[in-house]
Amino acid sequence: MTKYRCLLTGKHVHFVCFSCRLGNELFSKLEVLIRDRTSDYSNEALAPALREYEITATAAHLLWVIDPNEPAPSMRTAACRTHCTPQNVTFMCQQLEARGLVERRTSPIDQQQRVIEITPRGRTARDMIVALVSNDSPLARRQGSALESIAEILRGHPHMPN
Repeated sequence: MTKYRCLLTGKHVHFVCFSCRLGNELFSKLEVLIRDRTSDYSNEALAPALREYEITATAAHLLWVIDPNEPAPSMRTAACRTHCTPQNVTFMCQQLEARGLVERRTSPIDQQQRVIEITPRGRTARDMIVALVSNDSPLARRQGSALESIAEILRGHPHMPN
């Protein structure tokens, strides 16, 4: 297993290092390069939004996974999307609520669940976060065909989601 830092949350996650199993030195170098470069650019890119909205990178990640064009996710769904515990999501929601970026409400479908609704201010913050990270990404300067090739490689990997 190899320990990596999540792009937005900064948390360390473990997963199998395929380069070690494959014995491929080039793959290993590529793996390290991708991890280091994406982590560096994400942290730098997020800095203006984190300062402006006075939130942490982890809270920004939660805001990122709340799609304003879809139904508000439950607390449990948000925990799954962010790979955090429900307690962490509750803590982040409290931070985001204090800044007027989200509101927790009772689910209209299941009265026992709470959902996280993004506010207009939260939508503005989310748009800024997405734009900052997307525009500063090393992938942003690639043509559609190159991006499609990368996506195809990742989709073809048995351990990557489609």
